[in-house]
Amino acid sequence: MICPLPPEFNACREILSLRDARPVSGCRSARGSAGNIDVLAVESGPAKARAAAATAAGCMSCAPQLVVDTGSCAGTAPGAFVGQLIVCRECYEYDIGGGLFPSKMIPEMKLPSALSMLHSAEREALLREAGETGSTESFQVQVGNQACGELLIQSQEMREALYSLCQASGANWETAGVFVGALKNRIPPLSVRIVTDRGDEEALKDFRANLKKQARQLYRYIQVLAEYGWFDHFLECWQKLDPASLDLLPRSVLP
Repeated sequence: MICPLPPEFNACREILSLRDARPVSGCRSARGSAGNIDVLAVESGPAKARAAAATAAGCMSCAPQLVVDTGSCAGTAPGAFVGQLIVCRECYEYDIGGGLFPSKMIPEMKLPSALSMLHSAEREALLREAGETGSTESFQVQVGNQACGELLIQSQEMREALYSLCQASGANWETAGVFVGALKNRIPPLSVRIVTDRGDEEALKDFRANLKKQARQLYRYIQVLAEYGWFDHFLECWQKLDPASLDLLPRSVLP
């Protein structure tokens, strides 16, 4: 589990009752269990390069069956609100060309969540289960795309342009790095994030005000998913895939 910022890592460690562990390539880490799964949480630091490096180091250190990108995001879809949880279908690295928002998508921008690689019936059942499991504990869950780029989304114009480009429900700085690190190590990646701001003119102020509280909500939801066996169900579906299709994993990250 990759936790970019100190408040996110601290909330993860506390809510999941993890114990401090040996640093992973200089990154703080903590270990423990949630439900039936063993968890290694790694504090990557912000932005894509740190996230990719921490993910690759975590994969080397414990050979996980699954990598989960976690943390905060701006809510960029119409109707998004602070506290909304977003389970990711696809990640789009919108600043791969070095500018602001491109006029069109190119294949290199798209990074698949492991959910998108499952058979459609199993994928939709898992997504439905993620929402229903959340609703039993009063969490509000949205399935959608995450946009990733190292640019603070902080105006209605920027938010609308990003949504128009890739129909992103959320935007953050790290998901693409986590997905690249996982896919290149042939490990399936997922992303579960929580909205801390609306990506508008008050974005930075709201992010700072909401981060600690919403980080705790995020890891409570992840704890609930683990205790209800959602991650076990995902791995059961993943293991049913044709081994030949898994040979395509590194190709999911275009050079």
